[in-house]
Amino acid sequence: MKKNKKTLYSCEFWSASIDLKNLKYWSLLLPLTESCTGLSTKTKRFTLLRSPLGNKAAKDQFERREYRRHFIFKSKSPSELLAFLSVLRYSSGIKSKVVLKRLS
Repeated sequence: MKKNKKTLYSCEFWSASIDLKNLKYWSLLLPLTESCTGLSTKTKRFTLLRSPLGNKAAKDQFERREYRRHFIFKSKSPSELLAFLSVLRYSSGIKSKVVLKRLS
């Protein structure tokens, strides 16, 4: 006697952007049913000389922040995951990493 097992698929998605507002608006488009986690913010500081010649005391300091999020989307049908991945195609200015798994 065969048992009809339902397969559960999981899609983990990491995103990073230097524009926090863009990342928040973009996350509203995602069909989330499970969880969304805000990750730590990476800050990179660097200093540039104002003048290429002499005057080492004249410097400009800059800082760039990178905001990151982690999303998990679980579904029983692969078509829902494909719809989720089709939304990811339109991400401009957002770095992303996607991991698909079959849980059971």
